[in-house]
Amino acid sequence: MIYNRNNPFQAKLKSRVRITAAESDKNVQHLIFDISGSDITYKCGDSVAILPKNNIVEVAEILDLLKIQPDTEMEISNCGKKISIFSALYEHFCITNLSRQFLEWFVDFVSDSEDVMYIGDKILCSDDRCAMTAKSYSLLEILKKFKNLRRIDAKELVANLRKLAPRLYSIASSHLQNRDEIHVVVSVVSYTNFVGNSRHGIASNYLANDMNVGTDTANIFVISSMFALPTDPGANIIMIGPGTGIAPFRGFLQERQCLKNKGEKIGSSWLFFGDRNYATDFLFKDEILNFKDSGVLTNLHLAFSRDQEKKIYVQDRMWENREDLWSWILDYAHIYVCGNASNMAADVDNTLRRIAMEVGKMDAERSNEFFNSLRKNRFYQRDVY
Repeated sequence: MIYNRNNPFQAKLKSRVRITAAESDKNVQHLIFDISGSDITYKCGDSVAILPKNNIVEVAEILDLLKIQPDTEMEISNCGKKISIFSALYEHFCITNLSRQFLEWFVDFVSDSEDVMYIGDKILCSDDRCAMTAKSYSLLEILKKFKNLRRIDAKELVANLRKLAPRLYSIASSHLQNRDEIHVVVSVVSYTNFVGNSRHGIASNYLANDMNVGTDTANIFVISSMFALPTDPGANIIMIGPGTGIAPFRGFLQERQCLKNKGEKIGSSWLFFGDRNYATDFLFKDEILNFKDSGVLTNLHLAFSRDQEKKIYVQDRMWENREDLWSWILDYAHIYVCGNASNMAADVDNTLRRIAMEVGKMDAERSNEFFNSLRKNRFYQRDVY
């Protein structure tokens, strides 16, 4: 059977364990989903798409404020049947990050006595001049802010909300080792917005707090990726994945451990991993060290930025080992980068090019051509977000 957004598989949450220490300021969870009974397959490097659900208490409060009966039925596209407004807000529509379309529509329902002006993508309230932007306030917060609303129709409400989008997570396991499971690593998003209200990431809160282990199921489907191990198990690989970027590389190493256990010849592997503190944020520490002891992981270089006065990152460890790293690259090692796109990925890319210029004696133009060629030929792959 083909599983996709319109036909997801209901995977039971089999296990959920926090893998950062309690004293860490990061809450990272390792979740295992049971896919037994399905014909789902995946390869290392693929992603799993998870369809999140909103907070059930928040949905009930929204309907109560709007005086809309939870069982009010409606039809929505791609659903194929009538559903209740409660189900629509719980499972299908985003009630946190609101769209500009929603604000343009919503302002017409606010009483003139509240003196509200619509400007750009903001609603300005004259009483305290608070600027309410689509990404700053949730639907519930806006409804609490504006009390004197004209009656809002349930169908009109959902017509102006955006659909809940699937969240993609790099699969943190090898199908060769875990036939009936998909593992993911989730960093729980929690913060206080500018008016002092606690906010939580839709997907991470659903997965880490709202789902019950052993009973609840999540709607999932697999997204195939070009971010994959070499077809030749004997090829050397360089993995650069700080923080939750470790996820696909755990799968890579599990895969190679299985192959090694079967007597197959595997290539050398080099991992650059880092986070804030060794004691609290070394994700999958025991497993990674076991891979090193077994010989599946040839080289391991760690960068824990807050463990010393001067911050050290994975790109610093790469630079320290630039001679050997360049030798691996020239020996046709496959380079993989996974993690934050805005800072880490750019810094890693710049460091690779610096190494080519410093050790490989290339000028900037030749260095750029060299790595562009590696990317074109799939010797340099990135899974960044």
